[in-house]
Amino acid sequence: MLQKRKEIDLESPVTAHIYGDTVELSTALGGTPVMRRLNKNEMVNRYTGEIVEIHHVTSRADPKNYESLRATFKRLKRLIGANFRGGRSELWCTLTYKDSPMKDPSRLYADFKRMIRKLRKLLGKYLAYIVVIEPQASGSLHAHLLLKTLDGSRLYIANSDLRKAWGQGFVNVRRLSDSDNVSAYVMAYVSDVDLNNLEGEFNNNDQNTPKRIIKGGRLSLYPIGMQIYRRSRYGIKEATKIKDTKKNIKSKYHIDGAKPSYYRKIDIKHKADENPIEIETEYYSRKKAKIAAAIAKINRNCNKNSSEDAELAD
Repeated sequence: MLQKRKEIDLESPVTAHIYGDTVELSTALGGTPVMRRLNKNEMVNRYTGEIVEIHHVTSRADPKNYESLRATFKRLKRLIGANFRGGRSELWCTLTYKDSPMKDPSRLYADFKRMIRKLRKLLGKYLAYIVVIEPQASGSLHAHLLLKTLDGSRLYIANSDLRKAWGQGFVNVRRLSDSDNVSAYVMAYVSDVDLNNLEGEFNNNDQNTPKRIIKGGRLSLYPIGMQIYRRSRYGIKEATKIKDTKKNIKSKYHIDGAKPSYYRKIDIKHKADENPIEIETEYYSRKKAKIAAAIAKINRNCNKNSSEDAELAD
């Protein structure tokens, strides 16, 4: 249950994920997990020895399916944030199929693998990537691709060259600016549903059409067990993960006086007779914290000068 916003206590132990401009803090549960997996169908309680049957998701409407998808998208957001920030060395591409509906993720990944080899040969440089599958209401799949050069050199691919390398249907190439929050942009794109475009029709001339969006609505369209994204073996790093007190982490990343841009507290209860476990999460923007600190410094200097002027006038 969502609670009224406050903040994680400064002395609380937290797990921090740092990626791009973002510092994400969550209260740490710590310790050894209570349950240990025995086989694909059973888990055992480390303390009581109780054997528990593993709940396997068989329906897209199963709450466990949504939990799994949201956890996957959280990892994806961190991965994108740690590796892509927009600019001249990066591109955002969309790859679609002309023989719609195409519902086979294995085929999509095989087609993508052939395409990336062609692009590396065409451009004569190694390209790092994260590719994400997006389903439509029809069940048809297409892909969104983040590309970058490893050396930071300018990356340019003409639509015609990408379409030839892909060879499966329509494509689109665009550059995300340095001011774009790339991870937030991509996550909204692949998890929210546009009710005016449920079939995923590709139309460059329809950019000004008003859209009705369901936040997170696309999660219900992902097939169970599908691998939602892949990454290149080289050139893609994980978000930094550390455990410490909130106070120490805020000091380390120079956000001491900053307020969280987002706060959430949820209660987790596995059984009716258990006390719920509280998990708090906060997000900070280092860029916003730096700007806020600079403004505060200017205001302090202005107040100091005003005070000195007043003293001289006296």
